[in-house]
Amino acid sequence: MMKRIAEKRFRNLSDVELIDLMHTMGDGLPREVVDEVLDRGHRMIPYFYVIVSDKTSWTRPLPDWWACVHATYMLGAFETQETMPALLSALRWSDAFDCEWVTEDLPSMFGRLGQVAYGPLQAVVRDISAGWGARSIALSSMAAVAITTPFLKEGFLDFASYVLADVTEPLALRQSAANILMDFRSQAHRQILLNFGREEAVRKEEIPDYDGVFYDYEVDEFLHADDTRMDLDYYKRDWLIFYDSEERERRREFWEDEQLSAGQGAAHDPDAEHGFEPDRYLSQCPCGSGRLYSECCMKKVH
Repeated sequence: MMKRIAEKRFRNLSDVELIDLMHTMGDGLPREVVDEVLDRGHRMIPYFYVIVSDKTSWTRPLPDWWACVHATYMLGAFETQETMPALLSALRWSDAFDCEWVTEDLPSMFGRLGQVAYGPLQAVVRDISAGWGARSIALSSMAAVAITTPFLKEGFLDFASYVLADVTEPLALRQSAANILMDFRSQAHRQILLNFGREEAVRKEEIPDYDGVFYDYEVDEFLHADDTRMDLDYYKRDWLIFYDSEERERRREFWEDEQLSAGQGAAHDPDAEHGFEPDRYLSQCPCGSGRLYSECCMKKVH
């Protein structure tokens, strides 16, 4: 009954009023809003494009900050080529501002788009100016496309192996490529993986506390592991569970626990519904990095 009442209430809102909820409800936005947006169809896409393509959307104060996350999630939910420019913009900005709420789920969104996303994503990977973070997200997104569009798989794994073998590429990007080849259990690229594993072993010997992604003596064990499906599940995540009532309640409890552990009274916190402490500078950064805001996005904003 309550669900039907909520659906009717949102149905009576104008497009602009519906978008405004994404700026005001923080991470408590209910699934009924998502369903209403999708019911209204492609006319909603330009609203979201404006949000994700605007740099300031990714640096606004709470709860307004959450609008860029919601906009990206909505764009992905449409599963149409029309959203490609907006999702590529979200890729760049979410990486620039370390918004893991978005970067973790973008591969799944691009994967749902299939072949139409492959070429643009490959262009990002090839674009050195994009930075290793955005290029890594794009590479993982290509992996997701290869899963949903199997005829692209062989060519994609070869491409990932080229990235891995290129010692002039950033180490972090090569590590992403190595992990992808392992996730796919790509035995055709065993030698390249062995070579990289030896590189990592040398780095571990030379750099105190270095933790490589894997070492040469682990490669064969990984390649013959039988849990491929579980590793590939990362590329097929359902990002819309973010709006399920159970997930929203779990986040609310988590934010309250965080506040209490920091010695802040959640009962006196006007932002408690958004899950952050009154003093933003000492609170957990909303981008999801796990760091304090003062040590993360605050530096980029200022």
